[in-house]
Amino acid sequence: MLHVARKKSFCKVLGPGERSVIWFHGCSKRCPGCIASSMNESDEYESYQPEQLAQWIWHNHGIEGITLSGGEPFEQPLEFLEQFLAEIRQKSNLSVLCYTGYRFEQLIDEEKFQKILQHIDVLIDGEYRIDQDTGQRWRGSENQRFHFLTPRYLSEKENWFTISERQIEIELEIDGALLLSGVPSKNFIDDLTTQLNHRNISIDFS
Repeated sequence: MLHVARKKSFCKVLGPGERSVIWFHGCSKRCPGCIASSMNESDEYESYQPEQLAQWIWHNHGIEGITLSGGEPFEQPLEFLEQFLAEIRQKSNLSVLCYTGYRFEQLIDEEKFQKILQHIDVLIDGEYRIDQDTGQRWRGSENQRFHFLTPRYLSEKENWFTISERQIEIELEIDGALLLSGVPSKNFIDDLTTQLNHRNISIDFS
């Protein structure tokens, strides 16, 4: 089973175009300043068979692709993750963008990870480093890199590395909680959380 902490059908701030985003639950990295630490440390998640998760994707008409985040996608049961991505590849032309705290060099040397990488168009690798968080688009810190594993977005490579333009999406739930999507700075999250706590509004960020 795949453990999913959160999913969003339509998102425009975690990769090119409109995308469906899956935040997997759990990560062993424990990067200082991680904006998803509370999500990873909680016991709140849903379990999906690969075909169940794929069915959810098929209902999201008009998307350009999917983004895998977390949490740590490569710490999910890899056979199930590979099955999910294989079905996406076989039955659609959706692009796949994946975040990971591991370095590409660590993943490419192991066959079990290679089976996952073959289904990914762009891998964003590296642990989050709060001292290198300077506002890069789609990346948390400068040490993180884009790896274009297929030609899908290769012609846009230069722009991906040079644009510093972060955006976030905010949704207000019926119960008053705010759900944030994107890659805001840690300071932004801390300041916003403090202000909202004074108004008895909770915040859930991924």
